[in-house]
Amino acid sequence: MSGATHRFIAALVESVDVGPLDLKGKTNAVQAYEVTGLKEGATGRGLTGIHAPMIGRDAQLAHLRELFGIARAGQGRVASVLGEPGIGKSRLLAEFRASVEGEDSSVRWIEGRCLSYGKTLPYHLVLDVVRSVIGVSSSASEPEVREALQRVMRELLGDGWAEPYAYLGHLLSLKLDPEAQARLSALDREAIKRYVASLLQIVRAISTRGPVVFVFEDLHWADAASTDALLMLMPLAADLPLLSILSSRRDRDAVGWRLVSGARDLFGDALTEIRLDPLSSDQARSLVANLLEIESLPQKTRDLILSKAEGNPFFVEEVIRMLIDRGAIRREGNSWIATASVVGVEIPDTLQGLLLERIDRLPKESRRTLRVASVIGRQFGVTILERLLEVPTT
Repeated sequence: MSGATHRFIAALVESVDVGPLDLKGKTNAVQAYEVTGLKEGATGRGLTGIHAPMIGRDAQLAHLRELFGIARAGQGRVASVLGEPGIGKSRLLAEFRASVEGEDSSVRWIEGRCLSYGKTLPYHLVLDVVRSVIGVSSSASEPEVREALQRVMRELLGDGWAEPYAYLGHLLSLKLDPEAQARLSALDREAIKRYVASLLQIVRAISTRGPVVFVFEDLHWADAASTDALLMLMPLAADLPLLSILSSRRDRDAVGWRLVSGARDLFGDALTEIRLDPLSSDQARSLVANLLEIESLPQKTRDLILSKAEGNPFFVEEVIRMLIDRGAIRREGNSWIATASVVGVEIPDTLQGLLLERIDRLPKESRRTLRVASVIGRQFGVTILERLLEVPTT
């Protein structure tokens, strides 16, 4: 990859600097990097080389840890984490995961994430959960998924693996052998119950080996079939060492909100609602100070970033990205410094304006790719994008 690409994804990959390369069609040599692997636990969020401790969420983190302690003792608990885009839901969950996995190596983290275009894709959230359980990505080939599902079913369920394998294999659209197909004869109207029963068998088996944290991200994009299935699963898992976390925007009109309201009806006081509000002025100042430990950055620029961020951590991150892209901030050794051009940079008033400004600076081909990708949604398989762009796969 080129140096420009490497700058954007260095936080996600392990790479080696292979020096400048002379490429066909390029007048000057191109600085290149070879990707050698993916960094474990990388999420794509945050800024390479810039890190700040989580600000203003200590009480919420402590609450999640308290709930985990109750669940670990065998009393299932459910928590909803609610907040607007960029407010820090994913960061809170990342800190919580690091905390519980750091103190208990037996904990199993299972995560399903909704797609922005997934409301019309039946069971897409449940499918993501199943893939998380068996350890494959959405881009895995059918043989890889089949092998992983069969291996995990045998490992967890022993002699009783075949029936859950057939139902979950059907859910994953695998080509099943005749014996497995025969087990699906009565599936039609009982589909949801069979899927839920199979998933519950797996969760019970996993929970015998240690506590489980079940995370459902971006429920405001959930589909109706997944919502119904998970509503059936929750009360059945109440007696397990299981903490379920429902992460969503406050969108009461979304289909996925039925999972939040349904959990409240089912669990009453056993459901904990954790709301993430904008950071206070003091908290925002601390965040900016931590993120902007940059030599020679004018106080006027710091104050301007603070006033426009309005307590949204993501806005602060994106401003810094913009300043880096424009060369107003650059890395020297182990520190960041502000250049003379920083005083002339105009910072947009809104997060949308900030992102549009960055998009406008992309090459024409990249802008086209991004426009096509935006039609698909926030998260998607690369093969879909390739087909829409008419780029042949290799």
